[in-house]
Amino acid sequence: MLDIPVAKLVEAEGECLLINIEQITDYLSENISDSVQQFIFIKEIEKKDSASADYINAYEQLKKSKWYHQLADEQWVDGSWGRFHTQDSKALVKQKFVTTEVALRRAHELGITKDDPLIAMCIELMENYIQGNKTWTDNIEKHKDNGKGHMFCRRFITAARLNMFDSENPAIEPLRCVVVETLKTAFATGCFDGSFWEKKVEEYYVPSIVAPGSFYGSMLLQNSKGMDDTLQRQWLDYIWHIKGGICYVSSVPPAEKQFLEDRQFEQWLSTLELLSGFSLFPNFMKDDVLQHLLNEAARLMNGDAVCNFKCYYADSYRDKNKYTTDCMLRIARTLVKCCGSDVH
Repeated sequence: MLDIPVAKLVEAEGECLLINIEQITDYLSENISDSVQQFIFIKEIEKKDSASADYINAYEQLKKSKWYHQLADEQWVDGSWGRFHTQDSKALVKQKFVTTEVALRRAHELGITKDDPLIAMCIELMENYIQGNKTWTDNIEKHKDNGKGHMFCRRFITAARLNMFDSENPAIEPLRCVVVETLKTAFATGCFDGSFWEKKVEEYYVPSIVAPGSFYGSMLLQNSKGMDDTLQRQWLDYIWHIKGGICYVSSVPPAEKQFLEDRQFEQWLSTLELLSGFSLFPNFMKDDVLQHLLNEAARLMNGDAVCNFKCYYADSYRDKNKYTTDCMLRIARTLVKCCGSDVH
């Protein structure tokens, strides 16, 4: 188990405030009340077994929430939420979830698992997309190669989204193996060989959207045993310091710590959330990023900072107190990934 440090803060009213993950957990236990908050807390913070009465009851309450109903009400009969990756700007019926990817991201934020009927239906559809049994309804994005690259990429994009919910799904493995084998050669010298990677992209062997420093690459490779520790460490080290951040997620690298007041704090937190699915993530956090995130959680919990980033778990998120607990819970979901076992 990784030792979780106590965060040392500046003095407030003559006293030095100290905090650790257990105190954050206690705070959340005392202050959360909405059904989505409760489900996430029981599932990811307390890590209750899915067969336990507490988990089952929390899940049933989750399904009564307005956020769950938003997903259920807009899901199509084929298991999608319309087009997968590209929004239909001419759609006659406007939806809150403009693509299936957007809906899946929201379901993942709410802690919904592959066993839920909404996700199970979409998983079957994604499997059929990847295996060529069904065709995406998205328009083909032409770009510079008349759409060849787009058609090649979409299997990898779909597999990355599928991996969010079902990392052991056999439909993912062939595509993940292509990426891993390419990375092994690209990192063979210990440094990333960008020219080799670009050569493979030009050959349509691997798509550019799964390159190191990419959003889809990180999604596709996390929560899997496809990478050995050496390759995973090279991948994470490259991303941890990458100039410009992770494409589609952030303009700052994970190593560039942000404060709650910073405009880029949510972007920075999103990169940590994305990378938290890698087994070596705690090793990259422990030196100073973990301490910093604990400090920011302490400031938020003690009213020394204001939460300015988006986080919608509670039904009445406009309530200042509930919005604070939303933000605390979002931070806690990342902090617990640094523990090798339950926090209690």
